[in-house]
Amino acid sequence: MTLKGKRIAVLAEEMYQELELWYPALRMREAGAEVKIIGTGSSPTYASKHGYPVTVDAAADQVSSADFDAVIIPGGYAPDRMRRYPAVLKLVREVFERGGVIAAICHAGWVPISAGILKGRRVTSVPAIKDDMVNAGATWVDEPVVRDGNLITSRMPDDLPFFCNAIIQALGGGEVNADIVETTTAKEALAIAIRSEEQAAAFYKAAVKRTNDPDAKILFEELAKEELGHKARLEKEYAHLSGDPNWARYALWAHHP
Repeated sequence: MTLKGKRIAVLAEEMYQELELWYPALRMREAGAEVKIIGTGSSPTYASKHGYPVTVDAAADQVSSADFDAVIIPGGYAPDRMRRYPAVLKLVREVFERGGVIAAICHAGWVPISAGILKGRRVTSVPAIKDDMVNAGATWVDEPVVRDGNLITSRMPDDLPFFCNAIIQALGGGEVNADIVETTTAKEALAIAIRSEEQAAAFYKAAVKRTNDPDAKILFEELAKEELGHKARLEKEYAHLSGDPNWARYALWAHHP
């Protein structure tokens, strides 16, 4: 997976949630994106809820929406401060309106609310701000991650793997690069396949809940069961590899010990 050439802004303010800022920032960099920490302009450095500092690269009024393909908004108490700055709201709204990805987790939903971009959208958030999301015209659901077009929302730190995967996919980095396939060990390839089966099963389970068509429900239930069966088989093979240091079953796996 690669986000090479993509430019992402991660917003920051005082009392941000540590994992919700650093996990996406580092994950996007790992995927090849250029990540900039963008503050409100109130300070060059902000402390997290537990005092961990982050230094910004620029303030919101010093950048243009054209500079970014996505904006990621972490939660904590920071979003309630971010939403008070017109430059932050302008950045979020303009990136959204030209088709860029806006991703908000936990209490970060307050920022797209104030930016006026939630009406008619399907979203999630920490339950504490559910009413705020609904009052802004959104349909709120309790799911690990919700993607509605170029808007991505999640509920809490535990959802970060789903949140980041959705951002990467929305930015076009969800396909496996051929070069990665050629340099991946058998064990790594199986790990990738297991994650893929798990994600596919989760998608079909969500589809069961979201459709009102009885026949579609049956189909999605069968597909979810099938994907979980594939996952179980792959996990068994992964366990075999872990217990076989010579990986004899993959003797023809080119140049990998």
